[in-house]
Amino acid sequence: MEIKVCTTSEWNENEWWSYCKNFNLAFQSDSDIEKFKHSYLTTVDGHSYHALLINDNLDIVGSCTVIPLLYKKNKENIKIGQAVGVFILEEYRSDPLMLRKMYHKLKDLLIRNGVVAVLAVPNSTSYSYWRNIVKWQDVGDLTYWALPIRVGNIINKWKFLNFISLTLSYLSLKIGNFLSLLMNNSQKKYKYEICKDEIFYKYRYSSAYKTIIIGKYHFIYILYNEKGIKTAYLLESYENGNTTFKSIHKGVSYINKNNNVDIILYIGPLKLFQTVLLKVPKKIHPKRLPLTCDILLNDNKEYYSDMLEFSNWNFGLLNYDVR
Repeated sequence: MEIKVCTTSEWNENEWWSYCKNFNLAFQSDSDIEKFKHSYLTTVDGHSYHALLINDNLDIVGSCTVIPLLYKKNKENIKIGQAVGVFILEEYRSDPLMLRKMYHKLKDLLIRNGVVAVLAVPNSTSYSYWRNIVKWQDVGDLTYWALPIRVGNIINKWKFLNFISLTLSYLSLKIGNFLSLLMNNSQKKYKYEICKDEIFYKYRYSSAYKTIIIGKYHFIYILYNEKGIKTAYLLESYENGNTTFKSIHKGVSYINKNNNVDIILYIGPLKLFQTVLLKVPKKIHPKRLPLTCDILLNDNKEYYSDMLEFSNWNFGLLNYDVR
């Protein structure tokens, strides 16, 4: 067994093939090589960074991948890594510290390439490992916002509730339209935000996402069937480049009018007055989405220590699909 630290551009044909095959085996998915090439090569550095676990047959049987992304700290551009696609096939998990060893080897390559920190939103299975063994630090749990349209379909019983929730969602949108004309305030600026440039948009969105531009309004959403619940996720909603009460209303109204969905969700901070989307209590979140962070530059840890303040981050589904 060998741990190979490298960039995506260094992969050979067998590594692409075995990575794709074993990633799909580990996550029970059906991604193809072209999808991985799009995700890992369409970055600010032209590649991503990997610690690969390679068996005696030279197949990739485990991986820890970090995608470099440009963020702004106030007006300063910095490079932050997004940890994704972490796995080790079950038959190669005899060493419980193997992922820790892989990540620590990868950190040296990240630092040499100017990555100041790594972010991740681990699932419930891996969270305790990264938090307690690798010692990543908690930043905060991502927030869900929702407009429930057919509650009976969401809870899969009492279908008469659909009529009530359809009526309430209709009234909510009507009231929201009126109030947004009176008080159309904007989302606050955050200390840390993703740089939404051409490279980011090319990396982040596939053809499955719907981009709608209506005059000065611009919004992006995607549709999923979540265990029988027809769900729309709103990722971005802008008015002249800013998230506003009116842009949220326009985006949610468009989705509701043009798609037969049971619920519309937004994941991320909304620090502005708006009445369209309701903040979902943590106890009924579909799943916990903990944002975690590892600050890499020891000499500048104090300068970047404000990364651990959740209120400093504009981070949600826009940054990475963690649903």
